Amino acid sequence: MKKFLSLMLALLTVFAFTACGGSNTAAESEENQEAAEAETEDKTEESKKEEEPEETAPETSADIDISSAIDASTTSDTEPIPLGQWGKTARYATEDETYHTVYVRVTKVTTSTDDAEYVQSAIDQHNENSYEFSQIDSAALELPDDVELCVLDYEVFIPEEFPSPEYGLTEPTMMFSESNIGGGGIPAADGASTYIGLGTNNEDLATQADATYQPGSTYSFRNLYTMVKGYQDYVFEITSYPDGTQETSADVMYYAYFANK
Repeated sequence: MKKFLSLMLALLTVFAFTACGGSNTAAESEENQEAAEAETEDKTEESKKEEEPEETAPETSADIDISSAIDASTTSDTEPIPLGQWGKTARYATEDETYHTVYVRVTKVTTSTDDAEYVQSAIDQHNENSYEFSQIDSAALELPDDVELCVLDYEVFIPEEFPSPEYGLTEPTMMFSESNIGGGGIPAADGASTYIGLGTNNEDLATQADATYQPGSTYSFRNLYTMVKGYQDYVFEITSYPDGTQETSADVMYYAYFANK
């Protein structure tokens, strides 16, 4: 509307100079009109730029706030780490053969019912960036009628002090599984039966080829898993050991739990 009014005002101004027999020629009038239109377009473009939101820089390790991270060893299936919240856990370092602190958070959970296109695109991206023996053909999977594919997105922050050789870390992915709250298997949709081991068939999804990893950075990963359609009474879990652990055993191992919603 502003552009339309400005253009009309420019046309009226040209008409006034011409009708009054001023010294402006028809060519000068056209030049004035073109100049007015150009100025109007410039203002319109500037207005659009002001309305468009500024792009935000991607999150870096310097932006990571781990001050409120939850000690993963204190969690349970009824009190898991909330979605989007950092959890403090540990990961094995090959450099000194010891477990050291890292931070993990689940950022997004997508079921095929929620967004089948997103799930399939995650699989397609994996196939583009992985070896032939790791390819996933979702169409060939023989899933029960009440079970669907789901994608777990999560991040891992590796502190700068994490021991690492110069060439970097091994891929810092986490071995997630799904656990029914309260124990037992995942109940089928009909409620008459239970799936045993349904939450233990997770598959890492590649997001890029030949990636390298260094301490002091945050990395995003994806995990493919199956779940009963519409079922939400479960948590994600990983096993870990306290920081500084060298001799691993069931006595010191703990489970870290993460919410799915």
